[in-house]
Amino acid sequence: AARAPDADAIIGVDRSALTYADLVETTDLVASELHDRGVRGDARVALVARNGPGALTGFLGIASGCACAPLNPTYPVAELDFYLRDLGARAVVVDCGLDSPVREVARDLGVEIHEYDTERHRLVGDSAAHRPDPTRPVREPDDVALVLHTSGTTARPKVVPLRHRELSASAANIAGTLDLTPADRCLNVMPLFHIHGLVGASLSSLAAGASIACTPGFHPHRFFTWVEALAPTWYSAVPTMHQAVLAQVRQRPELADRSRFRLIRSSSAALPPAVFAELETVFGAPVIEAYGMTEASHQMASNPLPPRLRKPGSVGPAAGPELAILDERGNLLPAGVIGEAAVRGPTVFSGYQSNPEANSAAFVDGWFRTGDQGLLDGDGYLFLHGRLKEIINRGGEKISPLELDNVLLLHPAVAQAVCFGFPDDRLGEDVAAAVVLRPEHDASEREIQEFVAERVAPFKVPRFVRFVDEIPKGSTGKLRRLGLAELLGIRADEVPARRSAFDAGDDAPRSDLERALAREFCTVLDIDQIGRNDSFFDAGGESILAAELIIRLRQSGLCPPDIPLAALLWAPTPAMLAEWSTTRSADASPILIPMNSPESAPEGAPLHLIHGGAGDVVEFVNLAEQLGRRHPLFCFRARALDEESVRSTDIGALAREYVDALTETAPSQPIHLAGICGSAPIGFEMTRLLREQGLEVAPLVLIDPLPGPWNGQHPIASAIVRSSLFERVHSTLRQGWVYRTRQWLSRLRRGRVLSTIGASLAWRVRRPERTFEPTQTGARRDIRKLITEARRRYVFRPLQGQLVVLHTRQFPTPKRLWARLAPDGLRWVDLPVSHSMMLSSDHPEQTAALADALGDAIGP
Repeated sequence: AARAPDADAIIGVDRSALTYADLVETTDLVASELHDRGVRGDARVALVARNGPGALTGFLGIASGCACAPLNPTYPVAELDFYLRDLGARAVVVDCGLDSPVREVARDLGVEIHEYDTERHRLVGDSAAHRPDPTRPVREPDDVALVLHTSGTTARPKVVPLRHRELSASAANIAGTLDLTPADRCLNVMPLFHIHGLVGASLSSLAAGASIACTPGFHPHRFFTWVEALAPTWYSAVPTMHQAVLAQVRQRPELADRSRFRLIRSSSAALPPAVFAELETVFGAPVIEAYGMTEASHQMASNPLPPRLRKPGSVGPAAGPELAILDERGNLLPAGVIGEAAVRGPTVFSGYQSNPEANSAAFVDGWFRTGDQGLLDGDGYLFLHGRLKEIINRGGEKISPLELDNVLLLHPAVAQAVCFGFPDDRLGEDVAAAVVLRPEHDASEREIQEFVAERVAPFKVPRFVRFVDEIPKGSTGKLRRLGLAELLGIRADEVPARRSAFDAGDDAPRSDLERALAREFCTVLDIDQIGRNDSFFDAGGESILAAELIIRLRQSGLCPPDIPLAALLWAPTPAMLAEWSTTRSADASPILIPMNSPESAPEGAPLHLIHGGAGDVVEFVNLAEQLGRRHPLFCFRARALDEESVRSTDIGALAREYVDALTETAPSQPIHLAGICGSAPIGFEMTRLLREQGLEVAPLVLIDPLPGPWNGQHPIASAIVRSSLFERVHSTLRQGWVYRTRQWLSRLRRGRVLSTIGASLAWRVRRPERTFEPTQTGARRDIRKLITEARRRYVFRPLQGQLVVLHTRQFPTPKRLWARLAPDGLRWVDLPVSHSMMLSSDHPEQTAALADALGDAIGP
């Protein structure tokens, strides 16, 4: 930056650029603003942002003042909850243009939320006149800059903290290996929440004074457009991406003429020799295969640039840290002997966070064991023979099979399950599962895939599910994982081969929707035609192209906007996808959602559960599985999640709408109704309305109701509930973080509370009804505003009949105040579970305890 402040540093696909001077100012401003907001020092700050220049500037700005933990923006609620907890996140910085459940998760955990404008590269709310604080402490080389998780053979990922000096050394090593200069430009197609994209492509470029072109991710059909417009001299990717690039060139050979690559780099997974050779032939540039991992700040070994020697099948000699081969006892092995690869040096991390057992197993005499098997030849070149771990490396994405085992075992029909990798020519490995069904239960491959897809990221969903009578076991009785693909006959050649086109013939699409879907299939696959029953994967599709197709279908409106990325696994043909979309679209915005499949619905009395503050029902999937063994579960979903119209904040209107939806189903009586957290007012009103219609209603069940029945009971108490201070203190106490209570109280402004109390003294006068327009971050944020505002305005009245309250640990709901609203009797049940974990797939035992309590409240 000092040598060439006006040189381009970061470039977007629209050719907008930040110079090195701009980058220095931007990172200083972000760090300074966080510091001013109290987020500083060793605080862990999660970053959730779409790929692009903003994700990189966000990381650099946060890391300049704190420890940054970038997270995959596609993670579902359960995974976001886990990672924020495991990190001990103080705050989360969220791309303000991203619709992500991370905001709701962060609020539930009491984690501060800071919105980040990825276009301006500034925190939202930061004044344009704000300047960096020169007195802000400067981060030291031994301070943690980056925190990532890495999967292992256990279900719980490990936390890897990386220091500034380790990242700087690794970036310099990569720049040196590739002979990068300020004239170079990298086209970054790797995600910026992985070490490969952050260090292998981005920091290495910045370390050399070069420029980095940040794309929104890897899109094979846009790759050569970017190459032509941005003129990169190199790119780094995983083998899956290289193969997708080559597929484009096979269809249109002239595309290769657009590139002026000086080199092509490959890392994060083994590069097939045929792909290596084809890349060099097509682009006329050397392919540099490297070996890296998170714990070593990415690069550990790399083949050199010509004219130095590159060896096919090798990941090269040590390229930064020292490299050795160890036996099982940690002894150094000579050249040519197979053992475990190990590294040590200035780029290797100091150890996993708060995990002494993992550190004891990973380090021996200063060497870090990689878990990969291989040998060093006489020239010091490393040849990898396989992994000692059971981790599945799917195109560079590391997947824990035990995590998937645990998800599969949640399915009511599954008795035993084991996941494993099988060879795949495009991905290196893909995921398969062996499943033993319970007696008198049945399930299809598609049902299992759909079940898993609702709980994990799309790339983790098993490609194949094999139903077996018994899973092979070892001598100790432990289920076998290694070698299971061969035993079950799952082979690499079982993966459909690529074909350039299909002759539709008599199998031509029949409906307008099928024809439109077939056109999208052909566009993404770059083929002329496809039959209605031809599989996307048979036609040459793979995971990257599948993601591109789903995005196109969402944007075009041909499929429901919530179509999951894994949908092509169970609906891979135009005909199947059209049928699935039509079925889903016919009732795209129902209010009352059945959470159990018709064939598995139990015979007990049904429970009707009102949504929480987010308005959606996805969070109740795990509860439905647990409760579904005794009682079917129906959940109310806010229709406004699917609407663009203005929505009013009126509890009575919501209750009437939900009652109408319920009575249309002619429910059996007595009607069992339950509410959770902020939906308590809706439950009160629905119970009253149903009884006014002459329907028999069982005692209302409330799970951790919020707020308490102070509203309307005493004006000063009502003011406290309505104040933002109460919301903050409640969130604090719910997590059991007493020290945060002092923090909030220290920031309390006397005038604000007095004005709130004064306004509440006239609580009988209704305030004008507020409305909310949908925002760019999604309907869920609007619904939460809606519920919060409606709850604050609602005046509780005593309820006829008994009231049941299920109360979790540390949730601040005073028992005596709810008793006032239940003159016919209050049944108070203390549950040994946590409010924030009771619906999480990571804690099925807590969900089971909640389901048991609900079942007891419902009765037989």
